[in-house]
Amino acid sequence: MQRADLTTRTVAAFVDFLVVLGLARLPDVIGVLAAAGYILLRDGLFDRSSIGKKLTNLRMTVAEDAALPATYRESIIRNAPLAAAYLLFLIPYAGWVLCPLVVVIEWLAAIGDEQGMRVGDLLARTRIVQSLPDEAVGRSMDKEAAGAEQDMRLP
Repeated sequence: MQRADLTTRTVAAFVDFLVVLGLARLPDVIGVLAAAGYILLRDGLFDRSSIGKKLTNLRMTVAEDAALPATYRESIIRNAPLAAAYLLFLIPYAGWVLCPLVVVIEWLAAIGDEQGMRVGDLLARTRIVQSLPDEAVGRSMDKEAAGAEQDMRLP
């Protein structure tokens, strides 16, 4: 597994931002809760990938061992600073300054860290890695080959 570069992570974050904007457009409190819930749980969805990460072949792993599955717990801890920034944004004037400040701090931490870990990653002990498309293709080909072998054994 190779470390995901910041450009790909930024594209994935932008796609997730668009999803959050769409969810926030839902009526009243439902929209706020849906958007905040997606922010918190997004990295636990779809085989440890948010919608943006799934589109860019990224996934969240445990920092010490990329083979260990990260859970919703790590997703919630990892994305708590971003959920706090979203909720701060709902406060007029002060929140409009504090929200971008939190996002900039997260971004600067990712740039300054040699493994590209932002504050949320450091708190949850996770990192984002590039899932190579060859891995997924190899797994599906192995399943097809195993199915073909099983079919040959049938009388």
